[in-house]
Amino acid sequence: MRRYETIFILRPDQGETQIKETTKRFEGIIASGGGELIETEEWGARELAYAIKAERRGFYVRLDYVAEGPVMSEVERNLKLSDRVLRYLSVLIDPDADAAKAREEIESRNRRAAEARAAAEARAQAAAAATATAEDPALEPPEDMGAEPAPGDRGRESS
Repeated sequence: MRRYETIFILRPDQGETQIKETTKRFEGIIASGGGELIETEEWGARELAYAIKAERRGFYVRLDYVAEGPVMSEVERNLKLSDRVLRYLSVLIDPDADAAKAREEIESRNRRAAEARAAAEARAQAAAAATATAEDPALEPPEDMGAEPAPGDRGRESS
């Protein structure tokens, strides 16, 4: 089976339920054709580089799936017929793909991204704590607490 990626832009004036419905429709076409959906990403509403069908914004959706060529052709045919779709693009990613292996790659990528985010947050919190300590002397212990006076600092005895 082949691995494809299809990105399509929907009209932005649709409600969230219509966007979900449209996405589910194309996912269903993939499933009914014998393909396996690997990942669906909704990138959200974004400004277009140029007007498409008098629209300046669009809602982007990305489908990553494993299927035979006719399934991808059917998805594109339905994208072309839909009035809700402004533009679409399908790309062959791997001519001989395994759905389980592709899912595993995506899960490991997501796991690495989550670990990187957690590490970045920890570094940011440590930096914020260090900055707060440096800016607020009340958070640091006093310097003279419990310290013995130096021998030359003792008061002189009067004779």
